[in-house]
Amino acid sequence: AEGGLDIDALYKASARRGYLETPGAGQRVGQIADPYRLADIVQSGLLDPDFYNVAEYTYELQMTMFQAVGGMDRIAQALATRVTDCLHLQAEVTNILNQPDGVKVTYKDPQGTHELLGDLCICTLPLPVLSNVSHNFSADVSRAIDFVPYIQTGKIGLQFKRRFWEEDEQIYGGITHTNNELTQIFYPSYDYLSQKGILIGYYNFNEKAQRVGELPYAQREQLALQKGQLIHAQYPKEFEQSFSVSWHKQPYSLGGWALYSTEERQSHYQALLKPEHNVYFAGEHTTYLTAWMAGAFESARSVTAAVHSRLSDQRVSYPTVGTKS
Repeated sequence: AEGGLDIDALYKASARRGYLETPGAGQRVGQIADPYRLADIVQSGLLDPDFYNVAEYTYELQMTMFQAVGGMDRIAQALATRVTDCLHLQAEVTNILNQPDGVKVTYKDPQGTHELLGDLCICTLPLPVLSNVSHNFSADVSRAIDFVPYIQTGKIGLQFKRRFWEEDEQIYGGITHTNNELTQIFYPSYDYLSQKGILIGYYNFNEKAQRVGELPYAQREQLALQKGQLIHAQYPKEFEQSFSVSWHKQPYSLGGWALYSTEERQSHYQALLKPEHNVYFAGEHTTYLTAWMAGAFESARSVTAAVHSRLSDQRVSYPTVGTKS
């Protein structure tokens, strides 16, 4: 049964609980560990939303089949190589103004302040960042930009001299969930048994992310090591260096991703889906796949189709996939 229940609908542990003695050859049947008492599970905080997460049951969190070699940012880097001539880096947008026959964008870079005129603008700025940009958008769009909340979230990467979680504990990928400030520890699913390794030492959200994000980098590292060694005693001996980020404190992010309530999906969200005269909005915040790179890609496809349809006077629409009966 799905819940590991016996014929009397009682849970008395199953192979998924784990073994005190692993099964093997010959007569080695294996000994299943005793189940935890329900009272102990409840008191542990396991059912807290920050702690309990059955990823396999969530649409966006199915088992990983492919991953970008060298890190997910390699995808953005590969795309950048295809449009290098069009990129202008270190350029901070300060104004986006609709004009009668186009759009005027003002930006500043190390050389000074500049204006860029175009027929159309596809704006992919996160909404908290766009909220600080001067514009002449309608009231509905302005409210959406100013009032859609973004989650507070942070991560730390911890580099170790050796991959002790694999060598000592036979952990190959996956997550350890906690009920402290770490929230969760991620184990790498690449380069198994290589010389060194990097763990995500915490990946936290909301109040926990806010508290940890207020700490200096050195104190974030200290917290991750102190809490982490409660799970892995090898931390102090094997640790080398760290890098942490709090997205709600990054000036060009100001949050992890958009958070919509059901009501906001019917109001603010709808306002961002339509072009504001000559300005189109794109990004994960204009999809039902918020937080994910996949959402950004789907948004890009949708807006590109809309712009192409407008400029070519063709009825081009964002492709949808239907289910054949």
